[in-house]
Amino acid sequence: MPPGGELGPVVSRPHLALVPANRVRARLRAPSARVLVVVAAMLAAVGLLYAAARITSLFALTEVEVTGGPAAVRESVRATAEPFLGESLVSLDQDELRRRLEALPTVRSLRVDRAFPHTLQISVVPERPLAVVRMGGAAWLVSERGRVIRSFAGAGTGRRATIWTASEPNLEPGASVQGESVRAALKALRQLPDRFPERVQSARAQDGSVTMVLVGGTELRLGEVGALPLKLAVATRVLRTMTASERAALAYLDVSVPERPVGGSTLDSQLEG
Repeated sequence: MPPGGELGPVVSRPHLALVPANRVRARLRAPSARVLVVVAAMLAAVGLLYAAARITSLFALTEVEVTGGPAAVRESVRATAEPFLGESLVSLDQDELRRRLEALPTVRSLRVDRAFPHTLQISVVPERPLAVVRMGGAAWLVSERGRVIRSFAGAGTGRRATIWTASEPNLEPGASVQGESVRAALKALRQLPDRFPERVQSARAQDGSVTMVLVGGTELRLGEVGALPLKLAVATRVLRTMTASERAALAYLDVSVPERPVGGSTLDSQLEG
C-alpha cells in the first residue's frame, strides 16, 4: 500500500476472449475452388501467350544491331547472325548464336541482348592485332592473345613487328599459336611501354631468351621472359639518354640483367653502356 494508506488508481484490463477452434480452422481452410479456377486460367493464358510468341511472328527477329570494333568486324558479325533472322526472339538459341560469333577469328568477346519486339543487339570487343608470324613464305596476323586473325599477304607489315618461327602447327584463322618461342615473343611485345622510344621491327625467342630487333637494326636482348616490364623500363631509360647518332651506332643493348645494362657497337662486343 502506498504511504498514507491511500490506494492508487485502479487500472482495468480488457478481458481476453477465447476464439473457438472451429473458427480458427475455418480461417485456415484451403482456397476455394473458385480461386483455384481463376489462378489456373491465368496460368493457362500466360502459357498460351508464351507459346504464341515462340511460334508466331509476334516477336520475329528482323533487325541485327552491331556495335564495337571496326566496320569489317561488325559486318562479319552481322553476316553470321543473319541465318537467325525470322526466328522468334523468345525462342532464339542464344548459346548457338554465341558459339558461332565467338568462333569468328576477329571477335574477342561479345554481349548479346534481345530488344523486343524485333531487334537483336550485339556489342563486340574485337581481337587486337599485335604481330605478324612468318614461317617460310607464309604469314599470319596474330592478336595480342596469340590468336590467328587471318593470313597475311605481302612483304610489309606496317608498324607491326614480325615474329619468325621455323615450326608452328595449326596456324589457321581462329586457332591459337602453340609454340613456346612464338608465345614468348608475343609476351614481350605485349609488355612494351606505350612510349617506347624505338619501333620494334621483329622479335624472336630461342632457348628461352627473347630478342627484339629495333627498326634501326639494334638488338634488344631481354633474356628470359621473367621481369619483362622492368627490363623494358630500363631499356626505355637507356635509349632516351642517347642521341640519335648514338642509337644508330648501337649494335645491341642487353638488359637481361636489368641492374647492369650492357651495350656495344658490334654484336659480339661486351662494352658497358
